[in-house]
This record gives sequence, structure tokens and C-alpha cells, in this order.
Amino acid sequence: MNCLSATFKYLLYLLNLIFVAGGILLIVVGSITLSQMGDFNSFDGEVSTATIPIIIIVIGCVTFVVAFFGCCGTIRENPCCTTIYAICMLILFGLQLALSIWMFAANDKFMTNLEKVVDKAWNENNAAQGYPMDALQLALKCCGKNGYNDYNGAVPASCCGYSDRNQACEADIYSQRPGCQAEFMDFWEASTELIRWSSLIIALFELGIFIMSCCLASAMRKR
Repeated sequence: MNCLSATFKYLLYLLNLIFVAGGILLIVVGSITLSQMGDFNSFDGEVSTATIPIIIIVIGCVTFVVAFFGCCGTIRENPCCTTIYAICMLILFGLQLALSIWMFAANDKFMTNLEKVVDKAWNENNAAQGYPMDALQLALKCCGKNGYNDYNGAVPASCCGYSDRNQACEADIYSQRPGCQAEFMDFWEASTELIRWSSLIIALFELGIFIMSCCLASAMRKR
């Protein structure tokens, strides 16, 4: 194996270790986000707020498996494993690029649908539905749909961060909290912006790894 091939080998191995750690991190972050959503996760709105955390967990699992496979193929200098790894990276590149393009093209529609989640949570905020606004207010530290005045004086404990509905909520706390509609939209707008650009950058990164893997697999076969 020549100097260039050896450089590709160790560079790919290092990048794969980063991918393995990244996959584990995505799984952990997605799981924590999903668990922190609490009861709001079970609220059946127009758009499931659990969708993005679940996608993060799935991407984390796929990244971990593919990167682990790549580590084995690279360190063992197995051209078959390295070729399969390169193909997997090409597929991931295509999926990642498609996700990025979809996020740019369908962002306005996605945000409009997300807005309906808060509308439905507010309209069905009763005991029969399990008070979905409570989970939203606890998660985002907000109060009411547009502000605490929406409650006409009967401000729930969740507006003060209390999970016990029988606990009194102090005016000096809830009066400082923004409306949940604006807070919810700001949160997802920032999140989708991050996802769009990071997906595009990761896709380009994966394309580079695909090219390097193909070169390394070719060098292994020529030995």
C-alpha cells in the first residue's frame, strides 16, 4: 500500500471513529428530547412533535452501524467491506441531500402545520384531553396561546413551571412568560434552520468519504 493509500486508510478510520461517537450522541440526544416532551408527546395534533426526535434517533442508529462497519473494513484492509461501506455512504449521501432539499422546499408548509399543533392544543385544553397545554407550557416555559391574559385570570400552575395543577401560580412568574404560539414557532424555526444547513454539510462530508473509500478499496485490490 503506497503512502497516499495509507493516508486514506488512517484518515478514514479516524473519521469513522468520529461517526461512531456522533451516532451514539444522536441516539442520546434524540432519546433525551423525546423523554423531555412528557405528556405532550401523546397529544394528537396536526403534526407529531415526536417526529424530529425519532428521526434523529434513527439517523443516529444508522450512522453508528455504518461507521462501525467502515471501521472494521478499513482497519482489516478488507476491500469487500470497504466497498460496501462506500456504497452505504453513497446511499446516505443521497438520502441526506434529499432531506436537505425537502427541508428547504417544504419549510413554509411544515411551519404552517406546526402552528396548528398549538391551535389544537389550546382548543382541546380540558380534562378529557389531559390538558395538553400543560405539557407545552412546562416544556417551553410559556403561558397561554398568546399570553397569560388568554386564561382570563384562571392561570394554571404549569404557567409557573409546576406540574401539580392544584398549586397556586404567582403573577410575578406567569406575567413574565411569553405566549406558547410564538415560543413554539421560534423554537421549531431555529431547529429546522439548523437541520437544513447541517444536513447539507453532512451530505457533502459523506460524498467526500465515499470518494476516499472508493480510492482505498481500489488500492486494496491492486495489492
